[in-house]
Amino acid sequence: MAIHKPPRLNPGDRIGIVSPAAAVQADKLEEGCLALQQCGFSVQVGAQALQRDRFFAGTDQTRAEELTAMLTDPSVQAVFCSRAGYGSGRLLPMLDFTTFSRQPKIFVGYSDVTLLLNAFVQRAGLVCFHGPLVAGEFAEGLSARSSAHLFNLLAHGTGEEYLPFSTTLRTGVAEGPLLGGCLSVLVATLGTPFAFDPRGAILFLEDTGEKPYRIDRMLVQLKQGGVLEHLAGVVFGDMQECWGTEDDPTLLLSVIADAFADYSYPVGFGLPAGHGGENFALPLGTRVRLDAGQQQLVFLESAVT
Repeated sequence: MAIHKPPRLNPGDRIGIVSPAAAVQADKLEEGCLALQQCGFSVQVGAQALQRDRFFAGTDQTRAEELTAMLTDPSVQAVFCSRAGYGSGRLLPMLDFTTFSRQPKIFVGYSDVTLLLNAFVQRAGLVCFHGPLVAGEFAEGLSARSSAHLFNLLAHGTGEEYLPFSTTLRTGVAEGPLLGGCLSVLVATLGTPFAFDPRGAILFLEDTGEKPYRIDRMLVQLKQGGVLEHLAGVVFGDMQECWGTEDDPTLLLSVIADAFADYSYPVGFGLPAGHGGENFALPLGTRVRLDAGQQQLVFLESAVT
């Protein structure tokens, strides 16, 4: 599928805020919107963004309709997610990916929003951005460097030339389109019509609060499902709070090394993206180079037009 890059974000452009998953705290959303305004953008919060239906931000239908409306509104130049939590996957059968492919637009989120990001890349051919949430990192305060990286990525197509990671589990160099996100969410797509397909890709995986044995269970499921066989390479995030009761990274690293022992592609660990740390934005769908010897993920092309 051809990849469609969204138009760049310019100062003063309007950013639409949607809540595709869990219910959102009004004060956190307000703080995050203020931070975006201070960066020089106009903000339009979706009319349904603060709704609540059980633990969701409104019904599936209202969330899907609002997401569609923002992505197709010509007055909105980018769409940021308020928060994640749980619920994005429930919207997938209600979305018209063909329409979205004809109207590329910047879309930013992560965690549970991983389901939307990868579906947009693989079903609509859209470059999407695995990055901070409005009522999350924006409300709490992004680091100056990660904020500059994000907005340079959206405005100029390039932010940091590369992102470093801390640990090499298998050396090597590989190139491919960047896919991935939250491990537990990606595993939940297996066996569904929306199962992600990372063949030939550099796969980014991250998560939070999952004990090493649960990480092992999920990686075994991916391996037994054949998902790990035809990758170009793999890089893990910081894996916040996934060390186990001993707070020792050795066990988790051994779990990951064992899961990929049968493959020859490079494997890295500790990319500063996703839960915890600075959460540098990643342009999913664009071509990258994973250099496990130099311990860096290199961005090879512009993410916007």
